[in-house]
Amino acid sequence: MKKNKIISGVVATAALCAVNASAQITYHNGDMLAGFGNGGSKDVIVDLGSISQFQQTGASPISFSGVSSALTTVFGAGYNLNTVYWSVFGANDTTSPPYDSSVSQSDPYTIWNTLARSNPNLQTSPPLVAGSSAVQSATAGDIINTIGGLTSPSEAGPGQIVNVSLDIVSVNTSLGGYSDLMNNPYNGNFQGDWTYNIQNTGAGTSDLYQSNPGNHFTQHASYLGDVVLDPSGNLTFNSAPEPSTWAMLGTGLMSLLVFNRYRRNK
Repeated sequence: MKKNKIISGVVATAALCAVNASAQITYHNGDMLAGFGNGGSKDVIVDLGSISQFQQTGASPISFSGVSSALTTVFGAGYNLNTVYWSVFGANDTTSPPYDSSVSQSDPYTIWNTLARSNPNLQTSPPLVAGSSAVQSATAGDIINTIGGLTSPSEAGPGQIVNVSLDIVSVNTSLGGYSDLMNNPYNGNFQGDWTYNIQNTGAGTSDLYQSNPGNHFTQHASYLGDVVLDPSGNLTFNSAPEPSTWAMLGTGLMSLLVFNRYRRNK
């Protein structure tokens, strides 16, 4: 299994002036990505590591350091977090080796993506899957090739794709990629293939879902946990509790209801 990536909190400001010889992101098919845009000329793309670490129910929270510093560096010291749109997404296309064999999935074109909460304290209802393998293959291609493929400085001219810190790059929006696919929903497969808004704006909580291709009208994506962007720009993933934990909570709640009913009837 590929080791989980720990994102450095040290931001190399000098890297914004020139492209480094080696990429700070080594994107692989099967990595989870986070994208941040603010309507300006640059996006921030973060490689969060293997999707497999997001599939471990009951695991400890994962904090991705360096994101806050990167947003400040790329968007400017006085940037407004409330104008930043963001999402977390991934694909592991098993028809295009090499892929991450540690990722559990039932279809080559399984997609992972967030759904923004309107109330940060209430989990969203599991959304319908995007559709069949044919439908989701387009989105997988956008994630792997269009966005993931834009993380290497060798992919563009000097200064267009720039290392910010370990596992974080700045990408010029003129190249397409994240902002283009997120803000032109009917021009890009990434947003256009979904029936719900996968991105959030500003500090907030989004739920992460695994969408195995299927019948768009009857099948729902699987909940993996929530992703939080706090007011300081720090990103954290909280995995879903173990099924036994849910059962224990349900039993406890039922006991309280029975006890309260008993008290009322005395």
